[in-house]
Amino acid sequence: MAIQDILAAITAEADKHITDTRALHLRSLTQVREESERNLAKKKQEIAIAKQQKMDQLSAKAHTHAHAQQRNAVLSKKKEILDSVFANAAAELAKLSDKEIEPLLRKCLKSIKAKGVIHPSAKHADLLKKICPSEQFRIDKPTNAKGGFLFISESQEQDFTFEHLIEKTVRPEQELEISKMLFT
Repeated sequence: MAIQDILAAITAEADKHITDTRALHLRSLTQVREESERNLAKKKQEIAIAKQQKMDQLSAKAHTHAHAQQRNAVLSKKKEILDSVFANAAAELAKLSDKEIEPLLRKCLKSIKAKGVIHPSAKHADLLKKICPSEQFRIDKPTNAKGGFLFISESQEQDFTFEHLIEKTVRPEQELEISKMLFT
């Protein structure tokens, strides 16, 4: 019987060892599973946060782009209106009578120091023939400008057409003020 008692003791000890090892294995398996589930949940949360941040960025970018497009459309329309205002100013200037426009043309002529050729607008050809000093200027064929004239010498060229005067002299000085009057 002693052998049977020894065998029973060995079997019992082996069963206890198997049970302990199985329990240890199940605990470590549970720990690994729980840790894996925590890591998976953490990764899912990180992905969800990154996805939300990306969506927020895209939404902000789309909003900014839409706002910029709207602002550009408004600015483009404002520029179009200003272009129209200054074009109308040149047209109104061209409508003035010779008597009303003569002081402006005289002032333009006085600013020229060199001798050269005047190319008047068709509208102001007769007036310029009358007021141009013949020793300094020679009148040549008219231009198709709305009003004013072009001066050309050997060393320089000056544009005194109404379109040019409005665009290069009046507009830079008055555009801000006119914009404020029109758009505020």
